[in-house]
Amino acid sequence: MITHGANAEDGRPERLPPADLGAERAVIGAVLHHSDALERAAIVVVPEDFYRPAHAELFRAMLKMRDEGRPVDAISLADRLGDRLFKLGGAPYLIECMSSVPTPANVAYYAEIVADKAVRRRLIDAATRVSQLAYALPADPDEDLIERARDVFDGVAGGGRAGRQRCLRRTPASAVTMRRLRWLWSHRIVLGGLTLLAGREGLGKSTVAVDLVAQVTRGELAGEFRGEPKYVIYVNSEDARDSTIVPRLAAAGADLNRVVFLDAVTPSDDESPLVLPHDTKLLTEEIEELGAALVVLDAATSVLDSALDGDRDRQMRRGLEPISKLAADTGAAVVGIVHFGKRESADTGKLILGSIAWSQVARSVLAVARDEDTHQLVISSTKANLAPGDAPSLAVTLVPAAVDTPDGTTQVARVQWHGETTQRAEELLAAGPEGDDRSLIAEAVTWLLGYLADEKRAGSAGAGEILRAAKADGFNERLLQRARKRAHVSTHRTATGWTWTLDTAPRRQDDNPPPT
Repeated sequence: MITHGANAEDGRPERLPPADLGAERAVIGAVLHHSDALERAAIVVVPEDFYRPAHAELFRAMLKMRDEGRPVDAISLADRLGDRLFKLGGAPYLIECMSSVPTPANVAYYAEIVADKAVRRRLIDAATRVSQLAYALPADPDEDLIERARDVFDGVAGGGRAGRQRCLRRTPASAVTMRRLRWLWSHRIVLGGLTLLAGREGLGKSTVAVDLVAQVTRGELAGEFRGEPKYVIYVNSEDARDSTIVPRLAAAGADLNRVVFLDAVTPSDDESPLVLPHDTKLLTEEIEELGAALVVLDAATSVLDSALDGDRDRQMRRGLEPISKLAADTGAAVVGIVHFGKRESADTGKLILGSIAWSQVARSVLAVARDEDTHQLVISSTKANLAPGDAPSLAVTLVPAAVDTPDGTTQVARVQWHGETTQRAEELLAAGPEGDDRSLIAEAVTWLLGYLADEKRAGSAGAGEILRAAKADGFNERLLQRARKRAHVSTHRTATGWTWTLDTAPRRQDDNPPPT
């Protein structure tokens, strides 16, 4: 057996990977808080899954009390164990277990951690036994040895979970009530799902989010609740509320009475930030009580439990899937602000710092990127498999705004919207031509001016037509977009789509944009 010394608590050898004793205490504490948590824990773990013998004995005693129809709480458990309780840590240890868990609602989450560690320890034990078989039975036929090794690993698959009573429930499709898809922001932010607002650090994502919050509180965001002001829950972990977030909300014209900040409060009245998924039940209750349409997590990575390894997909799913379920259960939109890494790529899912689980669990991703030529921010929906077609990209700039406060005027930024744009955030995030490639831009400018100046086009042509022709001549879309700005070619929307026009050329009558 592979060991690393002894366990200081009970003298047992500590096998790799070590147990998560904090999660074990949380399971025990959650059940002592509320006996209903025992049923949820028992689906995931059995006493044999606990690494510390004292935890296994406590859990086994609670299961027996349940089977006998007795209440499962700290007093009843202490009475049942009698003098034995002192050898397991005494009443103070039960109190310690209860204080280690903020809410029993997440007992299944803690139980999964315990079960995962148990399986890993069994795998290491099984690997050791198989290794011993390989050395001890050199004369056995290979098939025999492989079969015995398979039996060892099959035991791991069952492990402590073999005795669980689970069954499958059938649900015919005819019994499922269909519902329509609802959007907080049409084809960009879905209600009942997780949306990521992603961009590089310091770009202004939070300012964009604040503007969307303000529109929701006024009932002005184009979507399900247009004309119906709604509450918003803002969970912040980076920017200060008093000097940054609230002044930004005021500058954006938000109804400040409809924006709510949340803090977790301990039994001793100490405040602490929300931690997800631990506080999902409490957050759900707040959403339902307020009728909140939107929850903003700023920044989403800071709100998640720090015990989760941000680079491991399975662990991140354990943190993100309860948030996604919270959104589905409440019907609210959850928007998480996340950062892109510094590398250049058009794949926004891979740019998000940490696990790919972020983009996989999210129902939609809004990417924000800066156009260095115009200094505008471009917001593009880069994942929206629920939307009927691609939503157009939008261009915004951040402009200064002065906000009066009780102790003087403060300066913040607010969003100025410029409408739709043919630019895509993915193109801006991908590597663009710089340095020695400036000659390529000049060449593209010459090509574009010549194409538009042709007498058949009279200085104006459809964007799709131009980009297809440019591609055929070896110019990619990103290069041509940069050339368009330097050639002073403007874009405008017509009844048939986007049109590029030389600023010096007269517009044709059919180029007038349709009424809005």
